[in-house]
Amino acid sequence: MILLITFLFGMTIFLGTIIILITKDNEKISQISISIAFSVLFLLIFLEVIPHALEHLDYFKMIFYGVIGFISLKLLDLFIPNHEHSNNKNHIFHIGIMASVALVIHNIIEGMVLYTTLKNNFELGILLGFGIGIHNIPMGMVIASSLELSGYKRTKILSISFMISLATFIGGIVIQFINNVSEYFIGVMFSLTLGMLVYIVFFELLHHLKHQNKKNNIIGFVMGVIIICLSLIFHNH
Repeated sequence: MILLITFLFGMTIFLGTIIILITKDNEKISQISISIAFSVLFLLIFLEVIPHALEHLDYFKMIFYGVIGFISLKLLDLFIPNHEHSNNKNHIFHIGIMASVALVIHNIIEGMVLYTTLKNNFELGILLGFGIGIHNIPMGMVIASSLELSGYKRTKILSISFMISLATFIGGIVIQFINNVSEYFIGVMFSLTLGMLVYIVFFELLHHLKHQNKKNNIIGFVMGVIIICLSLIFHNH
């Protein structure tokens, strides 16, 4: 039962993908979703990822592993050709790949935390799941919009999104079979995620937003802030 609930909350990324694929004004929706992703990831860095990392590691170790996460995504650039910022289509695809890598790691950790919470306090775990779901939906939207604008077919987009969504479920499975994951390991994973998110927000999304409609950006920013506020309410209930 707990694994099933973990799986369902993890599927909220897939839900975000479906929302993008069934909407008609894809250009506007995709721009808004990218703006949502920017504000959500920016706030997650400071309100959730850093505090969680510091619960398990000191500042020096957090920064050290954060730099490793940052460099990891930078090195990934070498394997993704033709993604200059001047090439809008390829750059959007590049953002989708970067976000996917960071999300997989981030969601595995969230799956570990969610499964553990559900096992020890079911009601709190449900509230935590809603919080996770609320800020995962826009992530599914930005991945879907970036892949769709890059020319991917809908079936392939859905398949990729589904695989990313499974990361939360995998995190739950890890906890079920290992029974105990060290505090240090969780801290390392959060720190790696931190570095990756910093790279995505400040070196990918921020540059891309400069070429978008300002009105859509503002709408996305506001929606992102609302999503995070709701997420924090559920997390801290």
